[in-house]
Amino acid sequence: MLSPLAARKAEKLGYTKIKTFHAGLPEWKKAGHPVVSNIANIETLNKIDQPYILLDVRSKGAIEKGHIPKAIAAADGKVEPLKDQFPKFKKAAIIICNEDGDLAKAKDVFKTITEWGYQQVSILEGGFAAWEKAGKEVAKGPAATEIKYVRKLLPGEIDVAEFKALAEKPSQEHIILDVRNPPEFAAGAIPGAISIPLEELELRLDKLPKDKPILVHCGTGARAEMAYNVLKKAGFNVKYLKATVEFDKDQKGKYTID
Repeated sequence: MLSPLAARKAEKLGYTKIKTFHAGLPEWKKAGHPVVSNIANIETLNKIDQPYILLDVRSKGAIEKGHIPKAIAAADGKVEPLKDQFPKFKKAAIIICNEDGDLAKAKDVFKTITEWGYQQVSILEGGFAAWEKAGKEVAKGPAATEIKYVRKLLPGEIDVAEFKALAEKPSQEHIILDVRNPPEFAAGAIPGAISIPLEELELRLDKLPKDKPILVHCGTGARAEMAYNVLKKAGFNVKYLKATVEFDKDQKGKYTID
């Protein structure tokens, strides 16, 4: 299942049997559907030195016999005792690792953490068995029991405070680009923002200046990050906001960023 933008790219590569989930990943998550990550994702996070929380929800004995480095022990799926240690940053990457990646076995932990408001929760595909089978490093003995998460900005990401300061003072020196869909933009938008939906961005690059910084946002940060990659590849001076932007239904010029 692909986003509309990814579907068009797949079609260009010759693929014909493509299904599109038009509501996008944020709505998929909101509906309570599980999200899967993989070994490559963990390796990428390690490579770019990005923090994440890897919860090992197997039995205590299984964890001590062998676990993924940096894993936090949440033996038998008991994550409630760790709740107060979770970061305030609700977009922290949280990966759930069970024995074989079975979604049914991990769904309760996934549901609990998403109900706490965390938006980037996933289940490791294949679980610990896949990690071990791939020949990756395995740590022995007890796993850590304390979460220590320190947020770091991703390449191209703009700090929330910096974005707020620039958005609240419209200027000819920078561009605020809103890549949400037209109905979303019509329901509320940052004053002075330019609207170009993500699905149309590649076809409308000529509408954007290359001599000014472009600050991209959407509703959650997911589409903004994809737009950043498109614009960066095309040579634009661009940063994106990875945060939730909510607009006041009664006062269209008012919004909150979290």
